[in-house]
Amino acid sequence: MRELYTSRAECHFGPERRPAKPQYTILGVPFDSTSSYRPGQRFAPLEIRRATYNIEWNSVFVDEAYLYDVELEDIGDLAVIHGDPKATLQRLSTVIEEIVEENRIPVVIGGEHLILYGIIEGLVKSGKKPCLVVFDAHFDLREEYLGLKMSHATVMRRIMERFNPSIVYYVGVRAWEKAELDYAKMKKEIHYETSIGLKRIGPLNLLASIRRRLSSCEHIYVSIDMDAIDPAYAPGVANPEAVGLTPHELLLVLYGLATDERLVGVDLVEVTPPYDPSGVTSILASKILVETLILNQLVRKGEKISGIPG
Repeated sequence: MRELYTSRAECHFGPERRPAKPQYTILGVPFDSTSSYRPGQRFAPLEIRRATYNIEWNSVFVDEAYLYDVELEDIGDLAVIHGDPKATLQRLSTVIEEIVEENRIPVVIGGEHLILYGIIEGLVKSGKKPCLVVFDAHFDLREEYLGLKMSHATVMRRIMERFNPSIVYYVGVRAWEKAELDYAKMKKEIHYETSIGLKRIGPLNLLASIRRRLSSCEHIYVSIDMDAIDPAYAPGVANPEAVGLTPHELLLVLYGLATDERLVGVDLVEVTPPYDPSGVTSILASKILVETLILNQLVRKGEKISGIPG
């Protein structure tokens, strides 16, 4: 399905090479057609790739571990259809299915959070049954938003209805309408820890709780909405909410997921470069993906990771 994505990104994520058998496939999805507050997520894949060229490629968790040792390829950006979420999600689903069936792990750079629907559809079509861990300030569980059934604010509701994941664990949630909270409390599959709750118990205790919940899962998928992080650290997001996670808190929870061999994919969404002239949000997003890739590759190569708490 090569016609569904560009053959080459304007700027490559990480090492500019294509290993014979890549384990990870980077795909940009520059789509923001349902963005309701601060649009511009379509520019994020390029800016995050650019940031990757200007930060070091080592891991902060593991000495002598580097991004250039990761067997990854960057296939460019999905050929999105602006203004047509349904067609774009269908294209994304097809490409994700192809990636997974070729025994590669998709690493998707958004774009708005609605793209998660297409990713999960592609994973399910390829035979995966992922439990979801979602770093997000919001539940995205609205029945509809601004008259739309499919939008960044309804994506998790549609995923719950169609794919019925056995576990969805939210990290850092802190902004909702009453109907969303009622729905989250009603669904036994949904678990969550607010940003205040995380600060109260600490990231390592939260990680232990997540691991217990995920113990019976066959596959794990991680979705990172950058608004989970406090806007003091990540100002360039579409729907910023105060009192969020610090980068350290997010990374300490994330390392426990990145070092799990059941990980079948990850996305990072909602970076909005026009609202962050400094570029620090894209830089932080790049670092999060670099760490995720390095840690997961080490585990899949059977290397023992020492010095990481938990």
